[in-house]
Amino acid sequence: MDDVPLQVAALPGIIAGPVLRRVTRTKVSVWLALSRPDPVTLHVRRAGVPASEIAAGSATPVRVGGSLWIVVVTGTAPGGQFTAGDLYEYRISSPGWPEPNWGEVSIGTGRPAFPAPPASLDDLTILHTSCRKVHGNGRDGLAEAEELITGRLAAGTPSARPHLLVMSGDQIYADEVPAPLVPRIRRIATDLVAVDDAAPFLPLPAIGGRQARSEAYHLTSSAASDHLWRFGEFLATYLLYWSDTLWPATVPAWADVAPGDVAADSGLDEASWAELRAAVELFRAGLPAVRKVLATVPILMVADDHEVTDDWNLDHPWAEAVYADAAASRIVTNGLLAYVLCQHWGNTPERFTAAGSPEAAVLAAAVHTGASPDTPALRQLLGVPAGPPPPPPSVLRDLTAPGTLRYDFTLGPDDGWPVRLLALDERTAREFHRVDHPAARISLDALALMVPEPGGLAPVPLTFVVAPAPILGTHLVEHLIQPAASLIPGGSIFADFESWSAATANHQELLRRLTALGPLVVLSGDVHFSGTAALTYTRAGTTTRAAQITSSAARNAEVKTMVLHLFGDLAMRLGLERHRAFNGYADLGLPQRAQLAAPPPGADLPYDEFTDVFLGRVFRAAQETPTVLSEEIADAYGLTPGPGDWRFEVTPVDDETMPGPGPLLTDMTAAPAPAGWTSWDPARSYLMLKALRAGDLHRIGRMFVGLPQLSLLEFEATPLEVRHLIVSPVGNHPSPAARQQTVTKVRLV
Repeated sequence: MDDVPLQVAALPGIIAGPVLRRVTRTKVSVWLALSRPDPVTLHVRRAGVPASEIAAGSATPVRVGGSLWIVVVTGTAPGGQFTAGDLYEYRISSPGWPEPNWGEVSIGTGRPAFPAPPASLDDLTILHTSCRKVHGNGRDGLAEAEELITGRLAAGTPSARPHLLVMSGDQIYADEVPAPLVPRIRRIATDLVAVDDAAPFLPLPAIGGRQARSEAYHLTSSAASDHLWRFGEFLATYLLYWSDTLWPATVPAWADVAPGDVAADSGLDEASWAELRAAVELFRAGLPAVRKVLATVPILMVADDHEVTDDWNLDHPWAEAVYADAAASRIVTNGLLAYVLCQHWGNTPERFTAAGSPEAAVLAAAVHTGASPDTPALRQLLGVPAGPPPPPPSVLRDLTAPGTLRYDFTLGPDDGWPVRLLALDERTAREFHRVDHPAARISLDALALMVPEPGGLAPVPLTFVVAPAPILGTHLVEHLIQPAASLIPGGSIFADFESWSAATANHQELLRRLTALGPLVVLSGDVHFSGTAALTYTRAGTTTRAAQITSSAARNAEVKTMVLHLFGDLAMRLGLERHRAFNGYADLGLPQRAQLAAPPPGADLPYDEFTDVFLGRVFRAAQETPTVLSEEIADAYGLTPGPGDWRFEVTPVDDETMPGPGPLLTDMTAAPAPAGWTSWDPARSYLMLKALRAGDLHRIGRMFVGLPQLSLLEFEATPLEVRHLIVSPVGNHPSPAARQQTVTKVRLV
C-alpha cells in the first residue's frame, strides 16, 4: 500500500506554506517547507500597487531531511513601517524554482495579503481556534475562516481581514493518527525526510499495531494504534495537516489493503476503515481553504499535549516513567523538535537568528545528517528531561538555566500593537507538589518569568493571555467529574485531570499576576467545547475584569463534549453551572482550619456546596495555603476575608442571540422548573426534569458549543468590551444554512 516512492524531483519548490507568522509594525515573517535548498526572498508591497515594494528579506533554508528544507524568512521595512489600516501583499522568490500561482493561497487579491497591526483596539479583529484533528467529526472549523473572511470582505465590514489568528494548542494529533493516512505519512518520512532513527522501535509494527508498544513505552493515550514515533513521521504530519501537495491522489480504501499491511490486533475492518477514510477525505477537501487562511492571516501558535503525545507531562508518575524509558524520551524529543521547526520558529523568528541563542543552536542540531538528531545536547536545548524528575516537591525544568529554550513569548506595544499578548508554556515548565496529585501547569518560578509584574511595562488598554487550558474551568467538569474520576485507578488520565484549579497555589498566583496587568482576555482551547466566562477579581481595593474565551475544537467533537453541547444549558438551570463567588485566604489560622472539619450549624447551602462539606472537600481545601473557598461556604462558617485576602467571581456568559423558546408539550410543563435544587420535590422529580429539558431545547449549544468551531473576536474601547462570535459548521456539506452562530459579550470595565 502506497509502495510507490515519491517523485521528489518532480515536487514543486513549496510543498507546505506559505504560512504567515509574526507581523509587527516593521517586520513580517513567513514559514515555508521546501523541496529545494535554494535561498528564498520575501517581497512585500502595498496591495494593488505594483511598484511599491517596501519590505524585503532573504533567508537560507535549513535542511531537516534528505529532501526537505524549512525556513522562516523575514521581510523588514527599512527606515519605515507598515501603516495601520493599510493592506500589504507579498510573494516569495527563489532561483531554485518558478513562482507558484499565488492566487491559490490568496483571499480577494492576486497575492496573499495581510493587514498591518491596527492603531487602536476598536479596529482589532482576532481569530482563535485549537484542537484540529485530521479525522475529527464534522467539517474543519479552520477551513470556515476562508468563507468568513470572504463574506466580511463582500459585506464591506470594517477590519474584515483578521489581524491575528491564535492557535492555542493541538495543531496536530501525534497520538491519534487515522489508519488510511498512515501509509502516506510513512512514505513521506522515508522518502522526503529520510532519517534513520528506527532502531529504538524495531521491529516496526504494521498499520494499527502500535497501541501495545506505545503503552509499553509508558505513553497513556488510549488511541495510540498508529502513534507517531519517528522524527520523519512528525514532520510528515505537519506537511499533511497544512497542505494538500503531498497527499495521495486517492486515500487508500480497504480494498487496497494487502495481507500484512494491517496488524492482526489493530481492530480494523472494512467498516471502520471506511469511516476513517471518509473523515480523512472530508479534511482533505477543506485544505485549499485552509492554505488560503494560513497564508493571509498572521498566526501565533502554542503547544498543548497532542503535538507530542496525549497527557504529555501530566503528573509526576507520568514523567517518572516516560523519561526513564529511552524510546519514550526519543518520541518526546522528536515531537518537540518538530514543534519548534514547524510552529515555534515563527512565533519568535528573531530568537532563531540571534547569535549564540539556544534557538539558533536547535536549528544547527536539526541539520540533516541521515542519523537521528536526538542527542543529549539537543534534549537539553529543547528542555526534555535527561531522566526522571526529582521526587516532589520538584519542577520539571528550570527556565532560568543558561541555554534554556523558552516556549513562552510576547507581542505588544514595542512591536507596534495596541495591546499586549502573553503566550504561556503550560507543558514544559510544570511543578510537582505531590506524587498522587496533578501537576501544576506552570511552576511558581516560571510564572514569575512568563507573567511579569506590571511595573515598567508600557500601558495598554487590554492584555491577552494565550493559555492552552482554560484558567476558569467549568464547575461540572473540574469540580465534579475530574475529581470523582481521579478516585479510581487511571481515572486522572481518563478524565484529563490537569486543570489549573487542581493546584491551588499556582492557580491563585496566576490569577494575581494576570489581573495586576489590568483588563484581560484569556484565549484557551484543550477542552473540545467553546464558551465564554467573565471574571471579576478584587484585591487590595482594586477590581479587575477579564473574559475567558475558550475555542475548542476546530475539528474534534467527541461524545463527552457533545454531552455539554446538548445539556450545558440544563446544567445552568440545575445550578451546576452558575455565577459563583470565591474568597481567597493568604493563610488561614489553625482554629479556622479546624473549624472546617465539621458542617456549619444550621446553614442553608446549595446542594453541591453541602456535598463538598459532606465529602470533606472543604476541610481538605482548608489545609492548603493559600485557601480558596466558595463565598457561600465561607459565609456559612463566618470566615471573613482579611486585609491580605482577595475575592473573585466567575460567571458563565450566555448567547445573547439565543432564540425564544419553542412550543412545549403540555405534560412536560406540568411541573414548574425549580430554582436550582433548593425547591426540588422528589415526588415530582421526573416531571420536573422533563420540564427543564423541554424548556431548554431551544438553548442547545448556546452555553457550551461542542461542534467543530472557529471563534472571531471584536472589541470596543469605550466602554471596554469584547464580542465573541463562534461559527460552527453543522454536518458534512458546506452551505451558509449549515452553520450555527453564537454571540457572547463581556464588559471589561
